[in-house]
Amino acid sequence: MLDGVRFIHTGDLHLGSPLKAVGEISERLKKSLIESSYTAIKNIVDAALNHNVDFILMCGDIYDNEARSVKGNRFLTDQMKLLNDKNIPVFIIYGNHDPIGKSIDFFDFPDNVKILGAETVEMCEITAKSGKIRARILGQSYGAPSESRKIHLNYRPPEDNFINIAMLHTGLDPGSNAYVPCSLEELKNQSGIHYWALGHIHSPEIINDNNPVIAYPGIPQGRDVGETGLKGCFLVQAESPDLIELEFIPTSPVIWLVHRLSIDSYTSLNNISDLADLLIEEGRRIIDTALEVPSSCPIIDNNFKPEGYVIRWEICGKGSIHDDLISGRESDVAEELEKMLNQHLSSMNPYLWTESIKLHTGSPIPDLELLLAKDEILKTLYTIKQKIRENADLKENAISTMGNIWYKPRGEDDLRDDTFPVTAEKFDSLLENAFNLAVERIFKEREDY
Repeated sequence: MLDGVRFIHTGDLHLGSPLKAVGEISERLKKSLIESSYTAIKNIVDAALNHNVDFILMCGDIYDNEARSVKGNRFLTDQMKLLNDKNIPVFIIYGNHDPIGKSIDFFDFPDNVKILGAETVEMCEITAKSGKIRARILGQSYGAPSESRKIHLNYRPPEDNFINIAMLHTGLDPGSNAYVPCSLEELKNQSGIHYWALGHIHSPEIINDNNPVIAYPGIPQGRDVGETGLKGCFLVQAESPDLIELEFIPTSPVIWLVHRLSIDSYTSLNNISDLADLLIEEGRRIIDTALEVPSSCPIIDNNFKPEGYVIRWEICGKGSIHDDLISGRESDVAEELEKMLNQHLSSMNPYLWTESIKLHTGSPIPDLELLLAKDEILKTLYTIKQKIRENADLKENAISTMGNIWYKPRGEDDLRDDTFPVTAEKFDSLLENAFNLAVERIFKEREDY
């Protein structure tokens, strides 16, 4: 029987990524946020030592840009030395954020670190003390921020029964001209590869669960509210080419959340204090709720507790509080609610910090089903809304009329500073809000008339 291997699959560390603004925070929270990406990497190294892994794979975007972070380079070097002391090799490929190019590492990595180059695919063997091969690792770094070559087609290990693991930084988009264009089927059909260790997408996902296993570990620590949920890495146990199992290791000390709360069912909201109490109660529930595993594999540590949460609230629904207290005062109400929530929840352990509050509440209206049954105008509006939601061509036309401030993202990594991504969830939310606003205005005009 072949000797199996146990390893950690990670990537997209983005060392040197700037701290995202979350308002005026305390020194404790500021330190937690600044150090969070470093703490996540330390958690990966600790997991490698605790689980006695054979090696670690880091699949691209180790740094946030081509100009290496001095602090990040020093920190990573020190962590690699801890692994070197235990004879744990680390294999690294660089991605679109940190291509090899003309970049310079400020500090020398220890001997256990192997950087796979950008000129051609490199292959490394994992051997037992006897010299017997246990597994092979293949990979190639980016030499520039854009890599349009189908480099995965050059991953050609010898034809035998040893476990072959391929490291690849790709968006898994065959139409891409920037991030190694390839499709899922191409990777599945590439002969001789048993595990595709991917990087680039920031959410953990097992794309294919059987020979070959194809997986993204995601980012170890979310950097902003666009990277929500528990983050971590994969612990992979490969017993043979046909028996590879994954477990999720949580690593993110700070968890970003977007939490949507409707006021529709709350009839006793008489003032802002009532709304604040509702949000504080919901915040405490979030802190006490067990974290969900963001992938289709089991979690190793079900009792993992983060240092804290950074949350964006989206308050929607209809109620009299909208007309009485919120309408026309959204900015002031949101500001005061943020202060009240942070006063009550930011000192808890774990803490919960409110990054912002978005108010999308509306005036109360009669039961929608009754309205649609007797009002032809509203029935027509509802039919149009449903057709746009369900018809891809109508949806595309609607997005094209929304203006240059919106764009349709090519993937999770397609984030832009001056515009906003129209995800499927965001479009549905905007469409629903537009319908509700139209209904409110129709009722208001009828009342005024």
